[in-house]
Amino acid sequence: MARKSNSAGTAALVPWALLLVALIVLARPAVACPFCTALGPTLAQLREQADVAALAEIVDTDDQGRATLRLHTVVTGGDAFGTEQSLTAKLDVAARPGALVLVFGDAAGHAQDAERLWHAVPVNEIGYAYFARSPTLRTPTLERLRYFAAYLEHPDPLVAEDAYLEFGHASFDDVARMADALSGEKLYRWLLDPGVPEARKGFYGLAVALAAPPSERAASAEFLRQRIVAPENDFRAGFDGVLGGYLLLSGLSGLELIESRYLANAESADGDVRHALTALRFYAEYGREISRPRLARAVARLLVRQEFAAEAITDLARWQVWEALDAVIGVYSRSTSDERARRAVVGYLLACPAAEARQALARLRSDDPAGIAAAEQVLSRTSGVRLAE
Repeated sequence: MARKSNSAGTAALVPWALLLVALIVLARPAVACPFCTALGPTLAQLREQADVAALAEIVDTDDQGRATLRLHTVVTGGDAFGTEQSLTAKLDVAARPGALVLVFGDAAGHAQDAERLWHAVPVNEIGYAYFARSPTLRTPTLERLRYFAAYLEHPDPLVAEDAYLEFGHASFDDVARMADALSGEKLYRWLLDPGVPEARKGFYGLAVALAAPPSERAASAEFLRQRIVAPENDFRAGFDGVLGGYLLLSGLSGLELIESRYLANAESADGDVRHALTALRFYAEYGREISRPRLARAVARLLVRQEFAAEAITDLARWQVWEALDAVIGVYSRSTSDERARRAVVGYLLACPAAEARQALARLRSDDPAGIAAAEQVLSRTSGVRLAE
């Protein structure tokens, strides 16, 4: 929420701050890993959601996509099969006869005589053993994560990906509480290994910071700094997590490095700037040493880069940092072809409790009535909040 004000008119505008927060937080669930890419369900989640789960072997397939399967082990929902040892179903994956699959059946929401919907996951003996031993969702989270920590980057691709997904679905606080189960040596190796998917390295960069005991924090910070300054030509999918972990370990000196390399550098690559913004947003939520006003001063460097001005303004409003008022106002006149940036300026001015913001908005409305009206209309439609008269 915006700061309280003695002005009734300003108090009526507080919901605009909530709109600006939504523009950031809706992009990623707040409870999930902040540096994990788009996540599918884990095997444990599929097991929990299905009314039937089994290990089966494909016997035959037809050209309509239906498969005949021999049941090996029924994991859940044994009553659905009775004494039958086979199953005929339309699967959502292609697999050859002889292949093993985990099949998950869902009859929820369908008529009693309707065909059950099936999801299949190709698996081998190693993957099935991992799945069979995996704790259920009713197991305490920290105990569950300690099990999956041992399988991160397992040689079996299915196992490695599923273990990563378990951490991706976990909250930052839960991962931080069990970080002693993560091996710093392995995390270092995975971050350097070109064979590890780049998307996972965001989590591993953060995990380096969480797993480092006090005696190793300086060395871990230096390791991440070397990853940051190393020459890199390609887009780095997990670079935001490396930056976030570095901020946790190095505090203000880390912010100064990130600010100078990416936020204050007009030549920095757009991808690196976006990673830096993600890292600073993460730190604003979970970090302790660097104040939000100091983080905001770093973000405000981007007000002069048109492609990032709207995001920077949104962050400043989200953090209720109003000292950048003059710089934000200047963005409006420079962004004649960027309606998103102009809307962000208007939203910032509506949320700001200072009298100077109301005066600036009145001037802009006088100079550009159509533009301000259009911005307010979009903001009102997006937020569902009516403008104060």
